[in-house]
Order: sequence, then structure tokens, then C-alpha cells
Amino acid sequence: MEVETFKMTATTYEGLEDVLGRELMRMGADDVNTEPCKVTFTGDKYLLYEANYELRTALKIYKEILNFSFESKEEFLEQIKNFRWSKILNIYKSFNLKVSAKTDLFESTNLDQQIIDIICEYFNLKSHKTPPHNVPNPAVVIEVEITDKTCALLLDSTGEPLSKRGYRASSGYDALDEVYAAGLVQLSGWKANTNFIDPMCGSGTLLIEAAMFAYNIPAQVCRENFGFFTWRDFDAEMWKDIKSDGKIRIKHNGEFAHKILGYDISEPATKAAMQNVKKAILDKYINIFTASCKDLQLPDGENTVILDPPAIDVYKKEETKNLFANISQFIKHNIKNSKIWLHTDYQEINKAIGVNPQKEHIVVLNGKEQHLQLF
Repeated sequence: MEVETFKMTATTYEGLEDVLGRELMRMGADDVNTEPCKVTFTGDKYLLYEANYELRTALKIYKEILNFSFESKEEFLEQIKNFRWSKILNIYKSFNLKVSAKTDLFESTNLDQQIIDIICEYFNLKSHKTPPHNVPNPAVVIEVEITDKTCALLLDSTGEPLSKRGYRASSGYDALDEVYAAGLVQLSGWKANTNFIDPMCGSGTLLIEAAMFAYNIPAQVCRENFGFFTWRDFDAEMWKDIKSDGKIRIKHNGEFAHKILGYDISEPATKAAMQNVKKAILDKYINIFTASCKDLQLPDGENTVILDPPAIDVYKKEETKNLFANISQFIKHNIKNSKIWLHTDYQEINKAIGVNPQKEHIVVLNGKEQHLQLF
């Protein structure tokens, strides 16, 4: 029996597209193509499940179920009417529908309701009943993407974004988004071949993502729900195999011969970090201490450091001045023996600390440029 393959789209943050593309190629995806904030690829159902479970830098995975061209609104609606909606829905499967339209051919006002009416009419003609729609926690989420004269119908296979890993017991303390943190780890070029150190660890997200990367632990090992669980064609046995295969590939303690260390000057922050580490079942692999970065003695051997200072508040002049001094002192003291990366959205950071970077990556998070600089 021939295995069905189809086009998929993985979304991510601007600046992480190449990282995500490499993840997908290592996973065996075909036709990998990077675009702004997304990567398209082809594969089968197994890859769809695996991508949701394993990918570290994807936010959502969408399955394309229809793609067509049109010359008018009438032709567009006719194509929607001709689709066999029973492939993905029945009268008991609730659904929500979202429309994203960039076309000059017609106004998109109320287009979502028009499409919903067509879907309901399809089932009403067959069974005199319609599927529930516009409800909380629907079984199926359909996204309609219209660009110029083309339309793609996509199914959201993920549900809540993949940044919701399921290991966060405590947030706050400038908690990083998990997908974004995983992207920073990979942008740093760390190959799990040195110690990994976060001197301002906050709630520990960078440390957890680094440990999961080092030990090849699936990104969603702590997560319990995905959008595709409620699809008509969900294959529970295949999903069981995905999880089993992922577990087999996890490395054991002796296979990573380096340290993963976190520090923070705030004791509440380090307590929160340890709560998250324990929930992720990584407390055997990560050590966290309460200490200021200016007082740190880094371990012998090679170190990869990602400094992620708290948000800069220019109105707290004395506090900000001390923070800049601590960062500057740490970098200058450790730059000979360590690869040090600084993550910040503060545009004047290099002037403030008196050190210029060798290299820089830019990622856009919530509409704001974030800088990852190597010293």
C-alpha cells in the first residue's frame, strides 16, 4: 500500500527559519523550503506526528489538504463547495475556521462565515445535521490562506503552540519562550561538546532546552495533547511508535561528558528554575546556584556561555549601571577561555558594556529585534 505524502508548513520566529529547516532535513523531510517565519516541506503522517513531537524550533505544524487557483470570488467559493469535507469532518466533529486573505479580487469581510455556511450545507444535505462550530477547544482547526489568486486549506495539527512544552511549573523572572530559547541554543553553535553555562538563568528555560538538546530528549516529552489527537484519521498505534522511537534515541548520562550549569543572583529565581528542571525530570543533569555573574569561577575546560540579562530599564539608572558593569566584567574576565554569547534587545548594549561582538544573530520576537552576540 502506497503511503500518502502531503505538503506541510512549520511556523517559527523570524531569524530561526534556517535552524528549523536543518532540523527538518535531519528528520528526513523532503522539499524543505524556508520562507519568512515558516518552513514548508513534504512527508507522510509519521513525519507529521514526529515533527510535532521532536522539533525544537517550530511553533506549529500545519497539514495542507487543498491548494487551488481562482480568478473570481465565485470560482473561489465553487472550489470550496466541491471539496469533500467528510474527509476531515463529520456531524460530531466540532471545528473552527480562520481566514487570512491578501487579495485584490474580492473583499474578505464575512468570508469566514460564508465558508462555514458552505461546510454546514455540505453536511446538512447528507444527514440533515451540521457539525458544531465556533466552539472552545474544537476537534479540528481549519486555516484558509488566500494570497493573490491562490488558496491553501490547512489543518492545525498542533493545537496550543509547541512552545507550551509542559515542563513549566513556575514562570516569571523574564522567562524565555521555550521555542525561542531552543533557537538561541542552536544559533550559538553549541554541539553538546563543551560545558553549557547560563550565568543569569532566571526560570531556567535555556538550561532545560540545552539539556534536552544534549541528551536528544524529544522537545514535547512532557506534553500530553496535540491537535491531531482529535482528527478522524488519528493513528494511536503510530503515535505510540513515535514516542517509543524517541525514547530509544535518548542519550544516557555517560554519553554527555560535560556540565550544564545555571546561576542567578535572585534566590527566588533559582528556586523557580529548579522547580522547572525537576518537572522536566532533568535535575540529574542540571545544577543551579544562587550567585552573581561577577563572582563566578567557570569550570575548567571549554565553556559555551549564553548571558541572558533581565530586561533593561533605563529609568532605573543605578541598577542598570551595575548590571552593565557586571556583564562587562564577566565577559572581559572569561573571554579567553570561553565562547560567550550575550542575548539582549537593548540597542546600545555594546556602548554600555564597552565590548564589541565578533558575530551577531538577529531574531524577531513579538515584533522586536533580539540580538545574540558572540564575544
